[in-house]
Amino acid sequence: MASRRTHTKSRTGCLNCKRRKVKCDEARPSCFHCTRHGVVCSLSSSSSANGTDETYSPSLPNLTSSTPKSLDSHHVDSPHYFQDYSHPSPTDQIAPFPPHELWARDCELMHHYCTVTAESLSIRKDLKYVWSVAIPRLGYQDPFVMHGILAIAAAHKAYMLPASRKTYLPLADYHQTLGSEGYRRYLQHFDLSNWMPVFGFASVVVLHMMTLPMRMENRVLESPITNIIEVAGLIRGIKTTLEPVLGRVVKTEFAPVIFGIWNLDSDKEAERYPNLDNSALPTDTWTSLRRLRAFQEADIPATGLQHYAEALDELETSVKLFAAAGVQSESGAVQFWLYSVHDSILLDLAAHRPHALLLFAYYLVHWAVIERKFWYMRGWSRQLIAKIEEGLIGQPMFLEMLNWPKQKIAEALAYT
Repeated sequence: MASRRTHTKSRTGCLNCKRRKVKCDEARPSCFHCTRHGVVCSLSSSSSANGTDETYSPSLPNLTSSTPKSLDSHHVDSPHYFQDYSHPSPTDQIAPFPPHELWARDCELMHHYCTVTAESLSIRKDLKYVWSVAIPRLGYQDPFVMHGILAIAAAHKAYMLPASRKTYLPLADYHQTLGSEGYRRYLQHFDLSNWMPVFGFASVVVLHMMTLPMRMENRVLESPITNIIEVAGLIRGIKTTLEPVLGRVVKTEFAPVIFGIWNLDSDKEAERYPNLDNSALPTDTWTSLRRLRAFQEADIPATGLQHYAEALDELETSVKLFAAAGVQSESGAVQFWLYSVHDSILLDLAAHRPHALLLFAYYLVHWAVIERKFWYMRGWSRQLIAKIEEGLIGQPMFLEMLNWPKQKIAEALAYT
């Protein structure tokens, strides 16, 4: 009788590993896979005694509030506030360096952020000011924001210095974990009077999530479509949290985060198909989207067409944002679509339904032209379009419609 094959998938591991059907090493407070992805592990100290967390969503980074804890030491009382984390705690077990070396590394990362990383996160000067001055100012007051800043700086150094990935990626994961824990605690006291730190951390945590491909082993995503749905979930969750304060954001120094992306005026909105000659998108984008709409209307039953038509409307709005921005298109012009589409579209994408795959392929053209500009966006388009093509094998009509986005993505990434 043949011996039973050893089981390699997770039975008692964390929720993330169970969902991904991969073996969990059950390291506490964060297993290897959760640490690598920069998400909070269900084995962490914030989990309940039975190994689960009531607020934990296994498909998204856990940025919801956890068990109430004191925030008495939340604000910075000394220039050496990182020493606040040097006392024994479960989180210290994942520190990649001893305390004295960690402090030196953190100084290095903050210097790198202020002198290099902040300049690389946007094109517009007003947005550069937000990244280089306004958000660091929040970090000086709130440690969890500082951890977010150091996490993106470490990811940037890992990107710039591939030979030193083993030094900087653990630092990125470490600071992202600490930042997420602090963020969840802060959310318990979040209201209209103290929104700025939440806004600051949310801004950098989205960037960190975008760096997932370059943080992975061999820069290969385990499940590209699942991963991009997780990004969408993160962005949508943050939008829900911050929506009540957007009216206040536009009256502060953080206003460019909104106006630097949403730059349509009434005249531009009146022009349904603005010229794309001076934009980053292919000049035949409008023609291709009209063709996609006709394909949808001919093939999708009337009962299911509405959400696809609305998603295509939002994709056209994204095109208008690119047209209005010209050569100064920011990454937010791409992120906007992910929080605009209906949940049913993301569910169809998760199920690899052909029309959702095809719609997403056309969206990826927008992503690819931004990926060419910003280091933190890189690594997604090529892997996603390959997975989409794989999902459409055996469906010649869909594969024929896929030719345009596939070609444009390849052209956009030719020099990255």
